Amino acid sequence: MTENKKTKRSLITKSKLLNAVEKVLTDKGFTELKVVPICKAANVDKKLIYFHFGDLNGLQTEFLRRQDFWESKTEISEEMDKETVKHILTNQFASIYENDLLKRLLIWELSEENETLKEIAQERHDNTNKIVDEFVNQQDFSSDVPPLLALVVGGLHYLSIRSSEKGNTFYGIDVNKKSDRNRVVNTMRRLIKHLK
Repeated sequence: MTENKKTKRSLITKSKLLNAVEKVLTDKGFTELKVVPICKAANVDKKLIYFHFGDLNGLQTEFLRRQDFWESKTEISEEMDKETVKHILTNQFASIYENDLLKRLLIWELSEENETLKEIAQERHDNTNKIVDEFVNQQDFSSDVPPLLALVVGGLHYLSIRSSEKGNTFYGIDVNKKSDRNRVVNTMRRLIKHLK
């Protein structure tokens, strides 16, 4: 077999395994991210995980690092005004709500010690903190803004995660209903608008 054919076959196998991680994570959750379910989903022999990635953790790490799940490169502009912050938070809420994989990643991040997930979470927090700091520095606030934004972001994440449980309301809000999602976004926008 020529080197090119080996390389192509290797890339196909790696791709199958990485796609299988996403499938297992989305369909079954992070607790099933084990060698056997992943190999079954990829339809490959389990020794190929060790051959291509070293071990299961190596496969998970490569899967996580190949994605930009959190749009971590949100630009921090010189004009970080209330409209920009409202736009960023609204987009984040929508992207989590619409993406089951993001919901599963949040649950995984909160439930298990995983160095790669911790690093990705820290990058996300660092980027968010830069946005908040820039926003706060450009305003003349009499209130303590970072805790309010932490509550808003935490609430948006939690409501998004709960949305995967159909028919599950939280304080009368069912984020699977567009009207209720709009109520959440509008309330968040009003909160930020009235910051002093």
